[in-house]
Amino acid sequence: YKAEILEYTEGAANEISDDIALLEEDSHKTEEYEAVRREIGRLISIYREVTVRHYVHGHSVDRISSELGIPRGTVLSRLAAARDQIREGMENMEKYSQISYEPKKASLGIWGGGGLNGEPFSLLNSDIEVNILYLAYENPVSVRGIADTLGMPSAYLEQIIDRLVDGELMGRTAGGLVYTRCFVQKYEDSFGDIEAQEAIAKEKAKAVFDIAWKHISPLTERSEFAGMSDKQKATLILHMLNSVLNDIAVDSRPDADKMPKNPPERKDAGRWLATLTVWEQWQKRDCIYDGSGPLHVGYMKDGERLYACKMYDTQSVFGDTHWAYPCFKYKCNNQSILRFYASFLDCGVVTDSKVIHELIPEFEKLCILKRREDGEIELDIPALTFDETKNYWRPASIEMKKELFALLSADLGKLWLSRKNRVPKHVDEAKYYLHKGALGAFGTALLLELVRQELLPYPVIIGKTPLILIEYRKAKG
Repeated sequence: YKAEILEYTEGAANEISDDIALLEEDSHKTEEYEAVRREIGRLISIYREVTVRHYVHGHSVDRISSELGIPRGTVLSRLAAARDQIREGMENMEKYSQISYEPKKASLGIWGGGGLNGEPFSLLNSDIEVNILYLAYENPVSVRGIADTLGMPSAYLEQIIDRLVDGELMGRTAGGLVYTRCFVQKYEDSFGDIEAQEAIAKEKAKAVFDIAWKHISPLTERSEFAGMSDKQKATLILHMLNSVLNDIAVDSRPDADKMPKNPPERKDAGRWLATLTVWEQWQKRDCIYDGSGPLHVGYMKDGERLYACKMYDTQSVFGDTHWAYPCFKYKCNNQSILRFYASFLDCGVVTDSKVIHELIPEFEKLCILKRREDGEIELDIPALTFDETKNYWRPASIEMKKELFALLSADLGKLWLSRKNRVPKHVDEAKYYLHKGALGAFGTALLLELVRQELLPYPVIIGKTPLILIEYRKAKG
């Protein structure tokens, strides 16, 4: 490793053209030295540290033993193990798998609420973390094994893996192997039997709307609803039904009584269970049932105990929302966006930056804001006061849910049982994911069927009716 390497330029090669054999020999040595360096980089830290100290820096075994605080025999055994691993690696240079040159892509979803620093979403900064989680999902693996498969030095992967373990997306065995604690599914498996769900949606759409409208129609006379545009009214009804249908889908699971009622507490102050949905780089993600949310965001004005406003933001085929925000000219966090929306309401909330006003055309394209005839900008999504939600809409939602559950639970229960995933035991709350994805399309399929059968009393334009609801507390005075 430490031997001098001679690099010959084209001119130098011409000067010694009579000694081609010498050039070939030195070229071979150069490749060999590079291979040794690469294999040292793959060693995990306990072997890499003693190897670099001894063979690169020339430190004696006794010095290494003293400075690391480990027995002399341990240093010798680690050096021997390192030599074996380097030799094995050089003899088998074809270790890289397809994942090393065609890494998988993924999105992360959670049940619950994230941590103080945006965990677990903030733990995934690149495709590297995604592919580490993917590789360690089926069985616990060594860091060296991950490094070999990805074609990356262990020296860099160790830091990333330590962060994933600390953030509770991964775990580590007593023997040093690492494993993925979140559920991992393929994109195409996340929607369940789409045809079966669409069939139930088509059959039950009229009965579902009749029950829903029985509870919603008395609320349409209330001033907050009556003052909305037809688009806002349609959005509010779709949002309400989406929330109810998602709850029914979960509750209709035959073993629902054995499932956790709340996600586990995390040391990052969050409560969550995470699902990683994986797809190939070349794979199109164009399923109409693809979506996310509702994303819950709240804002407490001036540190008050009560929320000044909340946002329920759902990405769906009905309209782009939080998946579109990162594509804006300026990057805004979701709370800043909530404050911007709330600044159009009578709740005393102001934006945290005037720069966000430059993004008004972006919000107009998403059909979240609109420009009046007089040129003024206003919200194009529904907003209700907390009192209105608590006293009227939430009680109606609870009663609606009971009747719809009685209508749908038997059919949905059969779909739950038709799907069974293989979930490794080391995944957090593994039983919770046994039927995950069985009803991945149902809620949206039923909402789309309501629109197709023209059951709603207000027009809906697919793609231009984003499902967002703002709740707020009116400003005092």
